[in-house]
Amino acid sequence: MKPKIVSWNVCGLNEINKRLRIRNLLREWKANIVCLQETKLKMINMKIVKSLWSGIHVDWVCLASNGVLGGIVVMWDWRVVEKVEDFVGQYTVACLFKCR
Repeated sequence: MKPKIVSWNVCGLNEINKRLRIRNLLREWKANIVCLQETKLKMINMKIVKSLWSGIHVDWVCLASNGVLGGIVVMWDWRVVEKVEDFVGQYTVACLFKCR
């Protein structure tokens, strides 16, 4: 199975309604790997990830925003892909995945 990947500049995830709209679109698109840029969130925890990902089979890695700039979260369905390695830099999140 080839994973379906979505990369999206979301321009902020502070609003609950916006996260719900994103969640509904991701569910409709049936993405297995999702990268959201410009989250503008200083911290991303399980509660925020669950507000974006509709299933329980999710893992993630993130880069917190610097003030009101930046922020990246990469989420994936661990039933479809296995994260082999990740790197979180000052402005970058990189992940190496292997299909299951």
